[in-house]
Amino acid sequence: MEQDLLLVELGERSYSIAIGRGLSVPIAERVKAARSKGRPVALIVDANVASAQTEWLAAAFQEIPRLVIPSGEGSKCFAQMERGCDFLAAERVDRSGLLFAVGGGVTGDLGGFLAASYLRGIEFYQVPTTVLSMVDSSVGGKTGINLKARKNLVGAFHQPKGVFADLSLLETLPAREFASGMAEVIKHGMLADVGLFEQLEGL
Repeated sequence: MEQDLLLVELGERSYSIAIGRGLSVPIAERVKAARSKGRPVALIVDANVASAQTEWLAAAFQEIPRLVIPSGEGSKCFAQMERGCDFLAAERVDRSGLLFAVGGGVTGDLGGFLAASYLRGIEFYQVPTTVLSMVDSSVGGKTGINLKARKNLVGAFHQPKGVFADLSLLETLPAREFASGMAEVIKHGMLADVGLFEQLEGL
């Protein structure tokens, strides 16, 4: 296992971002520790990730109850939110429970809003699986769903307890999605980090 840790400093709401490979190991340890204390653990996962990363998911979560949501922006909606609430209730997740959101920005936004809303707030972890979600949407606590009128009109700020960015999950990412995420990285370099931009130019 290889990982680097970054700290998002927010006082009592501070959390770490683990970046590396083999992060199914610390995730599995976190799950095991929670369950040993009687805390229920659940998983919401993107359908494409569920089919492409079966071994990784099994290593990280084993038999943890999971809700698979359809891939795409259409899943950021009240219908999937209701499915999520019913799923957590059926699995008897209480206020001590943990929710892991595994997928791109859609899954992270929906999972985060679900965690913020269910029982008025439970802990959740972001496990981003796209470049864009690793560098943007998994960090900062912005969660939400879309309305017909516009995107992200309903939501909440709910910081994750941690972020696990496993670079091995990018190996099954379509080239177009990888390029889209790198465009965001380049934008950040142009706007705020000359050193990063120059490093990217040299690649």
